[in-house]
Amino acid sequence: MNPSNAVACLLAALSLAGMARAEPVITVPIRVHIVRDLVMPKDGLSMSSWVTQEQVRDVILPEVNRIWRAADIAFRLGAVGTAWTRRPPDFRERVDAVVTARRDADGESDPERIRHLGELVAFAPGVPGTVDVYLVPYLGEASQGNTKRSLRRVFVAQWTDKASKGRRAPERFQLSEPGVFVHGSLSRTVAHELGHVLGLRHPDKRDAVDGLLMGGRFPGYALTADEVAKARRKAARLASRQDDDAD
Repeated sequence: MNPSNAVACLLAALSLAGMARAEPVITVPIRVHIVRDLVMPKDGLSMSSWVTQEQVRDVILPEVNRIWRAADIAFRLGAVGTAWTRRPPDFRERVDAVVTARRDADGESDPERIRHLGELVAFAPGVPGTVDVYLVPYLGEASQGNTKRSLRRVFVAQWTDKASKGRRAPERFQLSEPGVFVHGSLSRTVAHELGHVLGLRHPDKRDAVDGLLMGGRFPGYALTADEVAKARRKAARLASRQDDDAD
């Protein structure tokens, strides 16, 4: 057998072995809500939602599923539509509280911003086993996403100043990022926050493997074997609508 045929046979054997080890794909339903009537002023900008329903279907969801393919988990888009705001008497004060939120000395985001945002958005009634992703204009200084796991509810910002750590004005977050991780993307943030819904946490930066979807010293797109196993257990519960909050 010549070398080229030997290589071809080896690759074929590895491919078949990989197929034999492949887990069945677990499908988790999600809904995406674009908050359209929320304007958030900062640094001379009037930030509002700019992502379209077509971009959710054609760019964001395919990229999310590409990232999660390593775990044989697929997210199925049940609906994508518009969400609106509520108008409490202190509406403007709550918007300002989100826009001016800062990270503390340890780099932790201000949790109050999410409480204020929760009073501004008119949430859709939850559906058992379904994750709701709300695309909002902005989430505060150097923040891109937030998850309320017990409610299966995700916030993702369409504008971000995380790359500059808040030193420059927010910019529209790129929808996807081809190749290796540089600054991340809106799609990666959605994939990351869905990881939190599936029970995953941020790794300890002191001993984490580099290049992980869930963060660490140098974030990326990969999942560890333990993360895959844990996420699949939770995804299976969601898929069967037995979605309690246990790890």
